[in-house]
Amino acid sequence: MGYIYKYVAVVGIDGMGNFNKDTSTPNMDRIFENGAQAFYAVSLSPTISAQNWGAMLLGAQPEVHGLTNSIVDQNEYENTELPSFFTTVRKAFPDAFLCSCCNWNPINHGIIEHNIGVEMHTAGNDAVLTEIIEECVSRKPKLLFIQFDDVDGAGHHYGYGTKGHLDSITTADGYVGRVYDAYKKAGIIDDTLFIVIADHGGHDHGHGGYTDGEKFIYMALAGKTVINADIPYAQTKDISAIVLHAFGIEVPHYNIMGYSSQIPLNAFEDANVSYNRPAEIENYGIENKETPDIDGENGLFSFFEKDGIKLAMFFDNNIEDSAGKSVFDKNGQVKYYSNGVRGSYGELGSIGNITSKDICFGKSSFTVAVWLKTDKALGKTCFVCGTKDMTSDGAGFAFGFNRCDTVFVAETEKPGSRIEINMPYHYDVSSGWIHAIYSIDREKGTVDIYHNFEYKKRAELPGDFNGVSFDCLPFTIGDDASGKANGENSFIFNLDDLIIFNKALKKEDINRLKAYYNM
Repeated sequence: MGYIYKYVAVVGIDGMGNFNKDTSTPNMDRIFENGAQAFYAVSLSPTISAQNWGAMLLGAQPEVHGLTNSIVDQNEYENTELPSFFTTVRKAFPDAFLCSCCNWNPINHGIIEHNIGVEMHTAGNDAVLTEIIEECVSRKPKLLFIQFDDVDGAGHHYGYGTKGHLDSITTADGYVGRVYDAYKKAGIIDDTLFIVIADHGGHDHGHGGYTDGEKFIYMALAGKTVINADIPYAQTKDISAIVLHAFGIEVPHYNIMGYSSQIPLNAFEDANVSYNRPAEIENYGIENKETPDIDGENGLFSFFEKDGIKLAMFFDNNIEDSAGKSVFDKNGQVKYYSNGVRGSYGELGSIGNITSKDICFGKSSFTVAVWLKTDKALGKTCFVCGTKDMTSDGAGFAFGFNRCDTVFVAETEKPGSRIEINMPYHYDVSSGWIHAIYSIDREKGTVDIYHNFEYKKRAELPGDFNGVSFDCLPFTIGDDASGKANGENSFIFNLDDLIIFNKALKKEDINRLKAYYNM
């Protein structure tokens, strides 16, 4: 048995990737001057927070642990077959002080078990979180996990690798320095393994794909038995094995379909290890292509008349209506990920929504067409868009989906008139994505439903819907028109290419839209 550390600190910087190599980081420079570093460690695909924080804490690939941003936000973590390293450390040290301090609360809520006595703290920004961390360190935690989040927010806002993002990394470096100095002040730094790691990087204003800027991350170790060398290869999931080794706990046998965390080469003097390096991971799912210029040769307006399109929202790192007809206000946060069906895709829901008073439906026919990333965690309906307040009576419509169905809801001013139309999509999902079309013919009182451009069924609207205006409330994307339904359920969802047409599309129109996507 090699040297056993008394304490371990894992400091995570969300969204940093390896962009710290491009900016000033005097604290990390001094801390890891004699440590082991990897500027090209690898984030697991998809390069999204829950998938990679889950990989670190659980020691498994995303397809094994199954966590997503939405799942960890909604559900406490209870998978006893794949415990977090907190549970493993707790079993080895029943009376130890274990602590997790996160800016992004879903880690505490949905990745770390709640029944093992981990002290958990959350703060709304990294500055306040650092003050909490300093107090925790003064009490000498056996294991401390930290997640700083402001850098990822800066990447989404300014763009990854831009000055605003790089400046936020320098600021985070200051917080890392304060945490390290708190360990020195507590008199325990010599017995501590100190780790800094990013979960993913980014490209433009988003992440989720597998470009170099998204997949390459920084990982660094400092401690008595750490080799002063470059780590040739490591993945986010290897943090679990590193933590267990530091505490003298046996690392479970490598199983790619279970626990697959490994100790990287050139990490510890006392670790005689080999490393199972996987084949390079390719981007997966529906093939991502750039969004064509809407006015270009292959653009949307080459397939449909401009006057026939009410809204064309592509979520390519912005909330602009590419049809140029509407302006949206943002309420809360909208995130973007790079590997959409076309260009980037958006993330909305409980984190934020957008509204516009420019989009009117009145009593006319219309069609909603959108790409949705399905989510098995959605036990209730997650609302994608609409003009209906789902918490009270009133005229309007709302479109959404749950773990099984796409859903269309409509109501008149008359109490009790609400109708709900559901269409199961279980067999229609391809690589997590489904394209849904609801074609609403107000004159005929019909709703035609298509999944992946294939006709599914027709539903009838009651006669009293004819002549009812759907413009009582502003059009909202990311929630119902109250802006509260998804928030009350902590629902977060992903969508791409929300297109609304000024008429009820017919089969020949659906075929043109299918041709636009080359499907």
